[in-house]
Amino acid sequence: MSQMKLKFLGVRGSRPTHKSDLLGFGGNSTSMEFLLPDEDFYVLLDGGSGIAHRDANDGANKNKYYFLITHTHWDHILGFPFFKPLYNQKNEVTFFASKTSKANFNELFFGIHRHDNLPIPIDALKAKQTFKSIKAGSFFMIEEKVKVNTYQINHQGITLAYRLGYKNDSVAVVTDNAPIEDGNFMGENMKEKAKDDPKKFEKEFNEGLINFLRDCHTVVIDTHFTEENLKPDWGHSTPQRALKFCIEANVKRLILFHHAPEDLDHMVHAKVASVVDEGKKQGVEVVAAKEGEEWVLHCD
Repeated sequence: MSQMKLKFLGVRGSRPTHKSDLLGFGGNSTSMEFLLPDEDFYVLLDGGSGIAHRDANDGANKNKYYFLITHTHWDHILGFPFFKPLYNQKNEVTFFASKTSKANFNELFFGIHRHDNLPIPIDALKAKQTFKSIKAGSFFMIEEKVKVNTYQINHQGITLAYRLGYKNDSVAVVTDNAPIEDGNFMGENMKEKAKDDPKKFEKEFNEGLINFLRDCHTVVIDTHFTEENLKPDWGHSTPQRALKFCIEANVKRLILFHHAPEDLDHMVHAKVASVVDEGKKQGVEVVAAKEGEEWVLHCD
């Protein structure tokens, strides 16, 4: 049976980093690929520095690339100028991204290539590029094969979580999500939605995220902070909060993600250790994202 796998290309948040004592998990910023070996297209999420190190494989029968963009903070897009398939005229690259009130993704994408920023002109990108704006809460299909749902999470701008379904496999990715309690409304339009009844909105947001994740096999969640160093207004979460969502949503596997650039290997191990026993009690496997690793997304 054909399986979808998840491969991590970059696992760091905020910025890439390459100190020797944190390379056990990897130093590149956010990017991942959903491996579909029997299909004639590629599906990836975000374009952090990790995609610059992806093996290029421009086979004659597999030249379609689909990118799911969570948001446009620098650590999630800085690898695009170094993504080799963009320079091959045989390729078609489609980007799915939210439309904020400030800018479209394609404006920001092409802005990277301004002469003062990068000595690579935009006309060097020979691949056919298509930009599709999507809304939070939307559903769409990729090649009529991969089901994709979205949910707006609690982070600056409009940041989207994605859930993918392929045959019997399922995975959700929540890259950046701050605790919403105590009026910490970070996402675009969230303050307006919470204005009449903040507590009700907090409850609805958390319940909505749980329902979005419900019965998903593997969930990748931002655990940038610990409970001890949490800065809620930075837009990130902790292992304990991620596990709580997964327990309530009946998730099989939680992958801790968006490691802080300061987190040495032993600190990432400690994050796993802080929740792995509770996860086991509740039937949730807990691991940490590591560059290059691939994960099967269903139960045998």
